[in-house]
Amino acid sequence: MKSIGYLGLDIGGTGAKAAVFDGEGRMLGFGRASCTPSTSPDGLTEIPIEEIYSSARDAVRTAVEESGAKISAAAISSQGQTFVTLDSEDRPLHPAILWYDGRGAAQGARLRETAEAMNVKENTFPDSISSVSKILWLREKDPRSMQNARRYLLLPDYLSYALTGEAVTDPSTARSSGLYLDDAPGYSSEMLNLSGIEKDQLAEISLPGTPIGTIAGSRAEEWGLDEETLLVVGTNDQYSGALGAGNCRPGIVSETTGTCLALVTLAEKLRNPLPSGLIGGRFPIPKYEFALAYAKTAGLLIDWFQGRFCPGLTLAELGEMAASVPPGSGGVTVLPHFDGMISPTPNSEARGVIFGLTIGMGVAEIYRAILESISFSLRENLDLLKESGYNIEVVRSIGGGAKSDLWLQMKADVTGIPIERPMVTEAATLGAAMLAAVGVGDFHSVEESSRRLYHIERIFEPNSRATKLYEGPYSDYKRLFKRLF
Repeated sequence: MKSIGYLGLDIGGTGAKAAVFDGEGRMLGFGRASCTPSTSPDGLTEIPIEEIYSSARDAVRTAVEESGAKISAAAISSQGQTFVTLDSEDRPLHPAILWYDGRGAAQGARLRETAEAMNVKENTFPDSISSVSKILWLREKDPRSMQNARRYLLLPDYLSYALTGEAVTDPSTARSSGLYLDDAPGYSSEMLNLSGIEKDQLAEISLPGTPIGTIAGSRAEEWGLDEETLLVVGTNDQYSGALGAGNCRPGIVSETTGTCLALVTLAEKLRNPLPSGLIGGRFPIPKYEFALAYAKTAGLLIDWFQGRFCPGLTLAELGEMAASVPPGSGGVTVLPHFDGMISPTPNSEARGVIFGLTIGMGVAEIYRAILESISFSLRENLDLLKESGYNIEVVRSIGGGAKSDLWLQMKADVTGIPIERPMVTEAATLGAAMLAAVGVGDFHSVEESSRRLYHIERIFEPNSRATKLYEGPYSDYKRLFKRLF
């Protein structure tokens, strides 16, 4: 007899990851499938929705087959903003537009200006990457095609619709559209009127962990699932990852070092107003709100350095070289802000810097300096959270950066805070599976599932001697940023 499993599907910008977990939080199977967005010379970033669908399906099939489990429920973790428009026959009118595509900046600014003049509540205001800004851009650029628009669906909505026939999303994803008011029962009627979008063109909004429906017969077979598999409302990948890291109460920070660096911590009530550089909103555990600090370049910088300057070396080999260099990287200081800074100090003009090179230095010093720079970015963002009144007991590290013992110890030493590595570092898939388990009724609450299914693999305690050694390099890092930007 097959064991029972919960499926978590995480849709990223370059592909999908899927994992099956048992009732103890153990990973039974894992699958990954890639898809590649295209970026035009003028910065338009798109990918056919069919490719996203195929990568999600293939990742799920691999994970389910490897697990050998009967999947009782599934949920989706996904980026916000990314969307596709469907016509009345459910045909896409354009490729999916990726979240960071800023083509709608002018349209969003005009909409925001109008909303401000009408005293619309502020947390519905769109920005350059909000879905509504891009919808307005499409209407201006291709009005003939867009007059056939029947549905505007973000990624989890689209997959929900494809799998169950019901388009359902969560409040965090809905907020990324620029049309949703926090803690409201639905979309902002004022923003719908200003944008000319009808409510029935958008997904229904339900709380994470709410059942949507069972997988349709033909889709179930295609995805390697049973028709009895229940699809449950998921959430944004950052908050799904936080749940997967057991971030279910104040005092915990979940730190994701993937393409970017993101820190999430919880509070019963956020400080109002939030300091510049922090983002806040309602968390999937209803009694908590989240504060999010965010740096745009982290693992992306490592990929850049490896690909451009040492493609013949693996990350493990680079790590061994970096370990041979003492703290401070021999005087090399890196500023990792290759695409501007969001927190702790928003600065779109900030750029990357490698400073302090001498003729005797090489890959080892530069690579270690890159790791240190992202650790320094972590520290200054933790400092921002602490200065904003958030208590920090422990940092739980997830994402690709959590695989490196050297880097996790470095982060502990730089911050002076214990760093935990979870048993499951692909935490967004586990967080989605936690929501699936709640939706099918196997846990009473999201908080309970996060607490019970999270397990620690190892704790990296700060070394007081190393912490002192990093004080000088950290001061150099902050001083260099201040001098330049």
